[in-house]
Amino acid sequence: MSMVFTFKYPPAQYFNKKVRLLTDFPTKQHLIKSVGINQVVWVEFDQEFAGIPAEKFIKEIIFSQLNAAMVICGYNYRFGYKALGDWQLLKQLGLELGFGVKVIPPLNYQQTAISSTRIRKILEQGDVSLAAQLLGRYQSYFGCVVPGKKIGRQLGFPTANFQVDPQLVLPKSGVYLTWCYMTDGSSYPSMTSIGSNPTVKGKQVSIESFILNFEGDLYGQIIELQFLQRLRSIKRFKSIEQLKAQLTYDQAHVLKLLPEYRLQGRRIVLK
Repeated sequence: MSMVFTFKYPPAQYFNKKVRLLTDFPTKQHLIKSVGINQVVWVEFDQEFAGIPAEKFIKEIIFSQLNAAMVICGYNYRFGYKALGDWQLLKQLGLELGFGVKVIPPLNYQQTAISSTRIRKILEQGDVSLAAQLLGRYQSYFGCVVPGKKIGRQLGFPTANFQVDPQLVLPKSGVYLTWCYMTDGSSYPSMTSIGSNPTVKGKQVSIESFILNFEGDLYGQIIELQFLQRLRSIKRFKSIEQLKAQLTYDQAHVLKLLPEYRLQGRRIVLK
């Protein structure tokens, strides 16, 4: 049986008191199991757990409690009190206790190692296309549709306003080509803005999606929003008419881009 041992929050983020996640925990578990892992085991990382010496962690938890026969870890894996344990200690303990150890070397993209830190920075720069190449999938978020100011409806572009986990790292403010997945299994292309809507004097950052070819009430529903490509930056227009003209252009741009993407198993997959 295969198993992944993990934490709900990365230990480094526990110590710096700043949680910045790529996925919420249920999504993380789903992604792990989707590649064939049988079970996900996790603990809440806290001060008590942080104080466990490296050897004790391996001997009492990984070996004795989880009955590990083979441990697979990354080349930069650290564990135990003050992160004093590494793969070399892990191999030493494996020889002593009788379990195997396999160390995964760095996986590079464009001559730089892929890491969650790198992906977070790329998302914050708005390059969702590059982030997708590093993730092996398009970045997506689950959010609840909540009432908005209905300004989009007045412009002829009614939007769904998403409320997502505030601990998640969002793409840089801008307008994106996205894909919406509904709870009933249907899905639709969409264009999504992340920003404060400066033209209508908005102050808070919001996530709003105009869903193409969709009519209906989505309030209260949990929808998955997949980010495919950045279209442009958020602009402040001199008039509502200019904003409407830009949205019309954005829609036409999205329609031209759609043939570049393909659905597989009801999901948009990498090109």
